[in-house]
Amino acid sequence: MSEAAHDTTDFTGSSGSSSSNTESDAAAADLHRAAERLADLEEADFNAVEKAEAAKLGISVTALRRLRNEARQKRKKAERAEDAASAAAEKEARDAKRRAAREPAAWTRMIKRLVDLPRQECEAEIQQLAADLGLGVGELRSAVAAEKRRQRAVLERALGAAGPLPMGEVLWPPGYNMEPDGFFFTQGKDDLVRLCDPFLVEGEARNPEGEDWALCLRWEDGDGRPHRFIMPRQMTVEPGAGLETELMRRGLQVDADMTARTLLRVALSKVRTGSRITLIERSGWHGKAYALPDGGVIGAPPEPLLLRSPTAAAAVAKAGDLEGWKAEVAALAEGNDLPAFCMSVAFAAPLLQLTGDDGTGFHLSGGSKTGKTTALQSAVSAYGPPNKLGALRDWRTTANGFEAACALASDGLLVLDEIHQADPRELTGAIYAFANGGGKSRMTKNLVARERATWRLLLLSSGEVGVATMVERAGEKLPAGAALRLITLEVPNTDAWPVRHGHADRASMMIALHAGLRRHHGVAGRAFLAQLVAARQADEEALLQLLMAMQTQFAETLPAEANPQVRHAARYFALVAAAGEMAIEWEVLPWAAGEAERAVRAVMAAWLARRGGVEAGEDLEALKRLRGFISTHGASRFETIGRGGITEEVESQDPRVINRVGWREKEAGSWRYFISLDAWRTEIFAGADAQTAARALAKVGVLQREGRNIPIYKPIPGEGRVRVYAVRAGILAEGPEDA
Repeated sequence: MSEAAHDTTDFTGSSGSSSSNTESDAAAADLHRAAERLADLEEADFNAVEKAEAAKLGISVTALRRLRNEARQKRKKAERAEDAASAAAEKEARDAKRRAAREPAAWTRMIKRLVDLPRQECEAEIQQLAADLGLGVGELRSAVAAEKRRQRAVLERALGAAGPLPMGEVLWPPGYNMEPDGFFFTQGKDDLVRLCDPFLVEGEARNPEGEDWALCLRWEDGDGRPHRFIMPRQMTVEPGAGLETELMRRGLQVDADMTARTLLRVALSKVRTGSRITLIERSGWHGKAYALPDGGVIGAPPEPLLLRSPTAAAAVAKAGDLEGWKAEVAALAEGNDLPAFCMSVAFAAPLLQLTGDDGTGFHLSGGSKTGKTTALQSAVSAYGPPNKLGALRDWRTTANGFEAACALASDGLLVLDEIHQADPRELTGAIYAFANGGGKSRMTKNLVARERATWRLLLLSSGEVGVATMVERAGEKLPAGAALRLITLEVPNTDAWPVRHGHADRASMMIALHAGLRRHHGVAGRAFLAQLVAARQADEEALLQLLMAMQTQFAETLPAEANPQVRHAARYFALVAAAGEMAIEWEVLPWAAGEAERAVRAVMAAWLARRGGVEAGEDLEALKRLRGFISTHGASRFETIGRGGITEEVESQDPRVINRVGWREKEAGSWRYFISLDAWRTEIFAGADAQTAARALAKVGVLQREGRNIPIYKPIPGEGRVRVYAVRAGILAEGPEDA
């Protein structure tokens, strides 16, 4: 028998052993404990002690090695069994957790918790849950994205039913965030999607009729310059890149990626804001607030007013201050009737809306270097720079340009210099257009009627020739209605600024005045408007009564027989006087009380004297035409006849004339004229209403009547009884001469 077998036999206590069973069990237990202990040793450590341990146990080294290996194998087997049991338990636990997590209520809670986490924390938690529960990462991401979409839909429905937001609040759709460095959208597991540069939503805008809805956006470009864009709402659904082009054209950088552009359009289509803005198309009065051409607003409207195209900022640019303007500009007009009148016109322009009067204008006609343009510059300086780059314009423009200028000056003052630059063929139409307050009706490219431009304004004009003279250059006559809408005021040939205010001569005064105009402008009009807005808000009825009282006073100074046309003009002169006195009371003009009214009355008196009376303009024009024709052709185209013998039969005294229009005979040293009906209609009153002219001249006694008939029968030698218009003697000596 071998040693190993012997050791084993001894170890197992088989036949041949004389020890008792108890001793054998104890020895076996000792060997097992030793094997377990030695199994914990590393191989090198065991090799160092194996002989000593074998000797101690009374067994061979080989038997000891076998016992150690058996112990290690049993341990590994036990560990494997334990690991298997643990793995099975863990698997069961995971399966239980997975089953529990997939329960509808638990799954919903878990996904909502993930949605509420920041993006990076959410992704880390998804990875951990996938590892812990054995769930798919893609499955969890999809569930989170779906929950976000669901929450957005719920929020959007709730927002839609929540009513208006508080003023100033802006609410973007879920997933969108405006940050200092840009506008972003969070999309699923991806990083933030940058859509464009940051911008501010000022509010939702629409016109007073509740149409043309738009978003008012504001931002700064790369150079720090501010931009405002009124974005029509429909741009978010229009094809092409129109929206992005408009944003980038104004310096807002938009991501070129199509996904980013689509997300930006979605955001702009769904954003909600509590601020409301009224879009206006023109400057002037809107309620009791006044919008300036540069977009500024004087007054406190119910909601902000926004001028859609504030393109006339240069026309109302400011310089200096009110005190400087009063001392260096306005003070020099005091005592000078025409300049003081023009300054008062500037302040009268915003009053038209209160009285309900249509627009009108005044044209300064006179020689060069008489101070008429300077008078216009002084007036327009109340609102802006008195030069062609600012508020002063000239007549040289197209019909469309003229309408645009009128629209920009609505409820204000329009100043046009150098009337000789106007097209004589279009001048009459332009006068009716600015006075009647509307441009031509036009069609869009889609054959839809375009909204007609409207305005209400006062016009100041100047030129070396009168309005009637300009119209006559086109071979036409100025209608009385047009003459009433643009009233011609003659400038004295000497000087419109006779009062020097301490200056040695006219030249030094003009130098000082123009220096003052350069230093101070655009401030007086704003000061007057601020007072006017406050007065309207305090007691508009009292303000209107003041204006009407002045108009009544001016009307009472007219003769009882004054024609309605003259009374109509007097209303505007009165409005100018009232405006000047209001500016004095409100300390916008530095003049003594009553100075504006005095200057306006002096200008009105000069106009009436130059006009030739208080009759209708058509009557005066008819008399002017008749006088002009007789003065020019009295000896050449009228055949002379005279009284012969006691029978007073009329007989010819001169040979027949060429292109005869009638006959003349002397009566008490003056000529009477008899004009044929054809010549009256086709020559003297060609292009006019000849019968109306005859009635007007008969009414004032220029034409002789036979009962109710204006043409009379006149015996003419060789012709018999001829129907003629009989002009009374002395026509050329009656009344002042008209220019």
